[in-house]
Amino acid sequence: MNVKKIALTVLFATPLAALAHHAPASWDLTQRISVTGEIKEVQFRNPHGHIVLAVKGADGKVSDWEIETSAANLLLRRGWKFKEVKVGDTITATGHPNKERGQYLYTREIKLKDGRVFGDPTGNDKALD
Repeated sequence: MNVKKIALTVLFATPLAALAHHAPASWDLTQRISVTGEIKEVQFRNPHGHIVLAVKGADGKVSDWEIETSAANLLLRRGWKFKEVKVGDTITATGHPNKERGQYLYTREIKLKDGRVFGDPTGNDKALD
């Protein structure tokens, strides 16, 4: 294999992958919706965190919602307290729905059962992190 060709491919492909990863095209930034449910899974990590909520619909059926968060290090700087967001807790997640995948939300804030809010309740979120 030609090492030079591989190095050039990696060099030019990496910035494109980074742009694709952070592109907000899949999220509807014109909408903010909220879902309330019980946390089934929670992982705060980089580049994005992940929460799975069991949400009861109007028909009484429970379905899973995938909630994506910003990077863990960014959330920590914004005051999130990860140890206070646990499996079994009920939270309300508010954010932008995915344009292509149902029941998938990029969260801007979460509200804990006791009323505390982590995130941006002001709606001042013109771009994704």
